[in-house]
Amino acid sequence: MTHFDEEENRLARVLLVLSALLLISFTAFDILDVFPIVSDSLKLSGIVLCFLFTASFLFFYNADSDRVVLMLSMFFAAAADVFLLFTKEYLLGVILFCFVQEFHTIRIFSIHRSIVRMNGRISVSYRSYKIWKAMLLRNFIQFLPSAGLIAASFFIKIDNAPLFAAALFYGIGFVLNLIHAFCVSHDVRLLDDMRPLRYYAFGMFSYFICDVLLAVTYLSTQVPFLSILEAYTKYLRLFLWPFYLIGMVMITISGARRQSFYS
Repeated sequence: MTHFDEEENRLARVLLVLSALLLISFTAFDILDVFPIVSDSLKLSGIVLCFLFTASFLFFYNADSDRVVLMLSMFFAAAADVFLLFTKEYLLGVILFCFVQEFHTIRIFSIHRSIVRMNGRISVSYRSYKIWKAMLLRNFIQFLPSAGLIAASFFIKIDNAPLFAAALFYGIGFVLNLIHAFCVSHDVRLLDDMRPLRYYAFGMFSYFICDVLLAVTYLSTQVPFLSILEAYTKYLRLFLWPFYLIGMVMITISGARRQSFYS
């Protein structure tokens, strides 16, 4: 069976090389402001590439539930990017990204559940840990502010209220996932090789930076007191996809591991 090794693993090296070529290509097109359709196609190709690699892990490694969830997160990310890059269906794109974060939530909670070795014995608290209950609580926390925003839109004028509500649901989930990912990546009870988890946490962080830049870019055109930033958004856009693709590649690589302690 193929094992994870950052120096010798061919899958990881091929992914890194191909992703780097795509990143350099679409960034060059964006800087020169030419061939936008080609640039967007290359961007989407990078995410599709990540999806294909996560799917290949099911054959090269043990096809455990963690890798299946990782693959699904990449599939929904690619589907969401189709709508955000090539259509005006931004609401649908954001909703699909909500599913991406749901899969990451499942993955992180599963990792949390699998950390069971404490002082040489299994903790009772982890035996009683139910992922579905944690998911319900997390989604409830995300749903309340989003529902409040929709309710407020009936009394005051809020442009694109459904889009902002979906983005709020997504953003809260992302922040909580990011915090949780870094927490589990530093848990001293994890078994031997923690590198894949650290790649995952820093990949999520790079992906998060992309979303922060995207939010600033979009809000500068929607919120009056942020309009001062609009002059700089053309420069911010150049960094969106590099951060995003780097994050997705790191998240993908986290699925290449020799241990099965995520499942």
